[in-house]
Amino acid sequence: MIYTVTLNPAIDKTIFLDSMRKGEVNRIKKVIKDVGGKGINVSKVLKVLGKESIVLGFLGSDNKKYFVDFLEDANINHDFITVDGENRTNLKIIELDSDIHTDINDIGFSVDEESVNLLLNRISSLDEDDVVVLSGSIPSGVSDDIYRKIIETIKHKNAKVILDADGKALIEGIKAKPYMIKPNVHELKNIVDFDENNMDSIVEAGKKLVNQGIEKVLISMGELGSLYITKKDVLYANPLKLEVKSTVGAGDSMVAAIAYGIEDDLFDLEILKLASACGACAVMTEGSKMLNKDIIETIKQQININRR
Repeated sequence: MIYTVTLNPAIDKTIFLDSMRKGEVNRIKKVIKDVGGKGINVSKVLKVLGKESIVLGFLGSDNKKYFVDFLEDANINHDFITVDGENRTNLKIIELDSDIHTDINDIGFSVDEESVNLLLNRISSLDEDDVVVLSGSIPSGVSDDIYRKIIETIKHKNAKVILDADGKALIEGIKAKPYMIKPNVHELKNIVDFDENNMDSIVEAGKKLVNQGIEKVLISMGELGSLYITKKDVLYANPLKLEVKSTVGAGDSMVAAIAYGIEDDLFDLEILKLASACGACAVMTEGSKMLNKDIIETIKQQININRR
């Protein structure tokens, strides 16, 4: 089974306007609201790919129903721990005239120690060989080493953990040597020193992490494509020219494909191809709506994978 962990869920609200004028009244042309949070986004894409998953994590009581209704309508399994407070609303402002995208992320609820322990106990009961996705920001009240603690809790069960985090959460998480990580270039820069304008330097940064005990590293580079690095191989996926409608959930879509591929024992080349197609489909989709499987399959045929 695949489990996705969302510690800080969100309502993703995408606002479209012609241009944003600071200090003035701005008229919105269109608004899209979607249930989000990185782990939830991963489960949404897994559902599109035909793979079942269970969403774990915390959910604020104040607007819990909005999330539960969506997940149940989408037939996505969930087992949240309810905490006091409101789930955050993240804003993405898209200026149509200039194609500028601005993100404003809310803080969200605070979590007490008892709730953290409940989550750790829940995760400790997972079965052998489960795939676990740890992704997203950490809410107030939860320590930066929570992902490290989770990985250490289940690693002895041979669970394959995919970590997609940033900052201190990523720095702490990789100390427990997850099976795989998926940083973008900015996130990678926080943990390894390299020249972000030099592809060979980026590859060496990924290899350094693999040599530290992480089995696989997928580095997403936006318009430059992506790299998939293991002890035996370095694969490169070419970028596609796309009409960018939203960047919300693009990385999460790639993580979903990784989890799908790991559970189905796909070859690394196939995982990278599917991940690239899912990420591209997300970029072409407004907000964080459910993706279209047929479009994913069409894009997948356009992805070229080369060894470096």
